[in-house]
Amino acid sequence: MYKKILAAVDGTSHGAAVVEAVASLAKLTGAEVQVIHIRPSQVIGGVIASTVVPVEETDESRQVVDEAVARLRGDGITADGEVDEGLREELAAILIDRAEELGSDLIAVGPGHYSGISGLLHPSVSRGVAKVAPVSVLLVRGEGEAA
Repeated sequence: MYKKILAAVDGTSHGAAVVEAVASLAKLTGAEVQVIHIRPSQVIGGVIASTVVPVEETDESRQVVDEAVARLRGDGITADGEVDEGLREELAAILIDRAEELGSDLIAVGPGHYSGISGLLHPSVSRGVAKVAPVSVLLVRGEGEAA
């Protein structure tokens, strides 16, 4: 069924739910898992001068990936992980590109967790991935989340 799964994690309960779901699938199918966390950046400034600023620390990003990989390996799953960087607006495209590079046949992501004005300012990564991914997409909701 699935041989290579790309699991997107973000350090929230959504990311933890993705790891749990992927662990179950990988056990059933024998799939390898590549964990990815994209350290988001945003552009600050105006038309004349602008700067790209990371939204989180490098150590935080690495810890998110290391914890997910350790969890999967603890279950005997072949897993590796990476931290990539990108603008918030480009996160979905980065995930899709990485899945293609790795030959992934499934991308697992958590749902967008912004609402109101934040939802308008921060595009939904899961929606962006689901719209154009050339492979199956698994949207994983955390326990107790509304539909």
